[in-house]
Amino acid sequence: MKKILFVFCFCFSLFGGEYLPLLLEGNKEISERELYECVNLYKPYFYEFYKDAPAVHPKTAELLVQSIKNFYKSRGFFDARVQYTQTQEAIVVSVCENEPILIADLSTLSELKINSQIPLKEGDTFDAQKFTQSKKDIKNFYAQKGYCHAQLKAKAWIDTEMRKAYLFYETTPNELCYFAKIEISPSQNIESKIIESLLYIKKDDLFSMEKITQSYENLYGYDGISKAIIDTDMDENNSVNVNVSVSENEKPIRFQAGLGGSSDEGAMVSLGVKHRNLGGNLKTLSLNTRLTQIKQTIQTNFDMPLANKNSTGLEAGLANESFAGFKEKRAFGSIYLGQRIIPHSLKESLVFDSSITYASDDEILFPEKGLFLISPKLEYNYEKRDKILDSSKGYFVHSEVMGSMLSEISDASYYKYKLTGGYIIPFEPSVLGFKASFGSLHIYEGDIPSSYRFFAGGMNSNRGYGYRSLGPKNSNADPTGSDSILEITAEWRFFVYENFKGVIFSDNTFISNSEVPDYERGYYSAGIGLRYITPIGPIAIDVGCDLSKPTKQYAFHFHVGELF
Repeated sequence: MKKILFVFCFCFSLFGGEYLPLLLEGNKEISERELYECVNLYKPYFYEFYKDAPAVHPKTAELLVQSIKNFYKSRGFFDARVQYTQTQEAIVVSVCENEPILIADLSTLSELKINSQIPLKEGDTFDAQKFTQSKKDIKNFYAQKGYCHAQLKAKAWIDTEMRKAYLFYETTPNELCYFAKIEISPSQNIESKIIESLLYIKKDDLFSMEKITQSYENLYGYDGISKAIIDTDMDENNSVNVNVSVSENEKPIRFQAGLGGSSDEGAMVSLGVKHRNLGGNLKTLSLNTRLTQIKQTIQTNFDMPLANKNSTGLEAGLANESFAGFKEKRAFGSIYLGQRIIPHSLKESLVFDSSITYASDDEILFPEKGLFLISPKLEYNYEKRDKILDSSKGYFVHSEVMGSMLSEISDASYYKYKLTGGYIIPFEPSVLGFKASFGSLHIYEGDIPSSYRFFAGGMNSNRGYGYRSLGPKNSNADPTGSDSILEITAEWRFFVYENFKGVIFSDNTFISNSEVPDYERGYYSAGIGLRYITPIGPIAIDVGCDLSKPTKQYAFHFHVGELF
């Protein structure tokens, strides 16, 4: 009993008492959030006002200081001085970073060009974490090229007196490897043939880690799969045997709800329910409703994966949308067949659209009538960005074309297509991005809904203007829309402070009521923006103005995520 009491008193004396807030000062090259994370503390984001600031027990202060010293050393600041003072209100850790270790020489000896896999160059501050990661990336790079037994020797010599680092990488590729036997362990409700159709691994193909990564991405692209494991076993004959196993979600029905808003659509509420493995083999059925200030939609979707990376499905729904000058009710649906071979995806659809225009301010421009169209539609996407919401590198192409023939069951002969491409170039810690979008609409006979026209302006268009407000207007000051459009955007995204980033952008728009935009009459805008980085993507605020009349034509925008 006495021993137990002694242990209890010792633990209480060590960990009892008040915790004090931990404050940091003097750090310049390394952010506060990184320093908190290195000692396993979490600094709440500004919107997490309900969470407490990082706090520690005074008896752990010495350990914290040593951990921060080691972290600075790993980032190349071997002479950094870290000390702390304790007051009644807080524990203050003071940092004097001093001069870092700089890379004086970086040499490689390799059959493949590996410089792109090394995030360091001569003149950079030596970073042990990046050095360690570069070794993994080089091994992975060789594995992507089929060398599963590649060997790497990497060394870093540090001269602390001269504050210089010397890096050397030597690789030995050995023999090429090939995929051999592929075994699949299915789950109770997902058959082997469906799992096999989602893989990018085939027998006798050259071994590639990229194909394994693509297979993981495709498997986890289906919500019905909760866990996927791709095990590889390399034998002495340079063959790679593969075993694939998946686990399905034990609770396939998922409910979801969301609140949000943007400068384009205003406040937003969404509700939905989804069965992620209806009847097995990853078939999904969902019902979703999304309500904003300008558009209200209820929609159901059914999707079924097929063999050879194909999928099929259908969607149907109702929508009510407000435009400047008219409103539109719509019943819509489509049946489709899709193919996805990363980074390519293709989708062929037959679209059914029944619309009614009402509450029109201009019966000539926006006639109140009901229309029905049956339109074949083709979509193609090529996606090579590292992330969708907050891209730092890569490029993409999105395209779609649709049309119809005037008949007893379709009210117009027309075509409409849109092509969008973007390229994001990293200049650490900055990013330079370019995007261009071209669209064209032509009506041969009959009528189509007014909403099929191109309306420009807004956060995803020209930010010098409000949502759908750019271009010619009728006598009621309602935007008339256009039959063709070209929009070009350039953005420079740069680091400001900790989780804040800035943006300088240029948005340029050309429109026309013919099949080709009028390139002699453009709308040129520019502006600045601020991004606050959060786990769900950057919260963005932009302000832009038309360069020809900056004090008269300007607009504010807010949204979540980068525009491309």
